[in-house]
Amino acid sequence: MTAPLSRADRAATVLSRHVAALHTALLRRTGGRLGNRFRGGDVVLVTCRGRVSGQPRSTPLLHVRDGADVVVAASNGGIDAEPQWWRNLRADPRGEVEVRGRRWAVTASEVDDADRPRLWAALSARFDGYDGYQARVSRRIAVVRLSPAD
Repeated sequence: MTAPLSRADRAATVLSRHVAALHTALLRRTGGRLGNRFRGGDVVLVTCRGRVSGQPRSTPLLHVRDGADVVVAASNGGIDAEPQWWRNLRADPRGEVEVRGRRWAVTASEVDDADRPRLWAALSARFDGYDGYQARVSRRIAVVRLSPAD
């Protein structure tokens, strides 16, 4: 069971949902021409089914590429709770990613301990806030591999 969120984390969660919705709309409306960079990193839209609602949910995230795979951090903006998109993908790892208007099906998995340091460093090189997020939370922030579905 997870601990209840602080008042500040609840407020940050509400704000981030609104910002994410606007960012997603901008990316979709422009075919990824606008909004494809954020805080120095490349943005991917990750879409998965809500584990309770069954409805598709899209979230813009910073990413790096590892061969054909897209790699993201389940940082939740430094909030000490797993992001909903990661909880949804753990329940059903099938999803979709969209980069600059191009979409493809993926399967999600948590990066193993052997690859994690290299990929965490690559993500942190794109956005230096990840190390600060990890220092603020009690959980280990998951690094998630989104591999093209067969």
